[in-house]
Amino acid sequence: MTNEELPLADVTLPPLEAPLYLLCVDDEAEILKALTRVFRHESFKVLTAASGREALEIMARTENIGLILSDQRMPEMTGSVFLQRAKKMAPEIPRMILTGQSDMADAVDAINEGGAQKFLKKPWNDSELLQVVRESFHQSRLIKENQSLHETVRAQNVLLDEWNINLKKRVIQQTALIRNKLEEANQQKRSIQQASDALILMFVDLLDRSNRQLGAGSRIVADLVKSMMATLQLPASKCEEIRMAVFLLDSGLSSVSDHLLSACTLLIETEELQNNSARGEKFLAASERLRGIGLIIRHYREEYDGSGVPDGLTGEKIPMGSRIIHMAGFIDAAYVRNTGGNAAYEVNSELSASMGSRFDPALATAAYQAVKEVLHAADRSRVA
Repeated sequence: MTNEELPLADVTLPPLEAPLYLLCVDDEAEILKALTRVFRHESFKVLTAASGREALEIMARTENIGLILSDQRMPEMTGSVFLQRAKKMAPEIPRMILTGQSDMADAVDAINEGGAQKFLKKPWNDSELLQVVRESFHQSRLIKENQSLHETVRAQNVLLDEWNINLKKRVIQQTALIRNKLEEANQQKRSIQQASDALILMFVDLLDRSNRQLGAGSRIVADLVKSMMATLQLPASKCEEIRMAVFLLDSGLSSVSDHLLSACTLLIETEELQNNSARGEKFLAASERLRGIGLIIRHYREEYDGSGVPDGLTGEKIPMGSRIIHMAGFIDAAYVRNTGGNAAYEVNSELSASMGSRFDPALATAAYQAVKEVLHAADRSRVA
């Protein structure tokens, strides 16, 4: 539901240009005819009543009476009594008394008790009478327009309140809907990530089953990488990306022949194995989520001085994850070569000799800490 569709307030406003009426009250028909002639060219219409009772009946059934002009001396009901009743019925209508010179005391009563704003003398002057009535109607028109404006504002405020209430409800509904959609999307994302992680671990397990040495090496490398990332305090998202890269490091080996895999270890420098990182990136490029991981895998054999493969990148042009994994792989391979009781010391010596050439010296502290944490534990396993 849009704002245009919100329910409108049920308010009916009187038109501002509705005709106004002058109600003339006199028991003499000739006086009423004379008054009608005086106002025949005016914009308002003239209603006449021969008595106060008839005038009250006209008021009960007529809207937009803008002025009451009443004689004072009338049978049954005097002008002052009529104006008192008219005031109770419609206090907003202006009232004037039309009286002779001898009825001045009664005119004062009409003003005091009937609320007459003005009294006019008989016989009247047409021009003066017209001027007084026109001014009264102008004032009456301004009052009615002001009332209509207030009513319009009130109606618009009612409408605005309804719009605000409906808009607030709509915002709450939409917010809840968006929150639910986000939760569904996040749940779906978590499910996809869990499924993806399960497939990755299954792939690693298959590598492990096809070549026990590769699987064991992958797990030691993963432990070394984990320790280095903790020392470097890398962001969680970056750590997850690098961790996945370690698991998928040898995905390119899936296209290498079983015969070659059975005859070679991870570090044998044959041309086919050297290109496995590029094959790994191509293998992972099909998945948008894994493309960043693929770049790490592509460049994990790059050397810090630019002498590595496949692209000869140098320094920080090599992805951080690639530099970490490359160093972890070297540590693992050096540890395999040094089988003596002081293997960790020998690994650190070889590592130090390659800082600045093969490896990023900024990672040295993290690498030495990883050797201390991971290889010392492995030394104890060897002794056991």
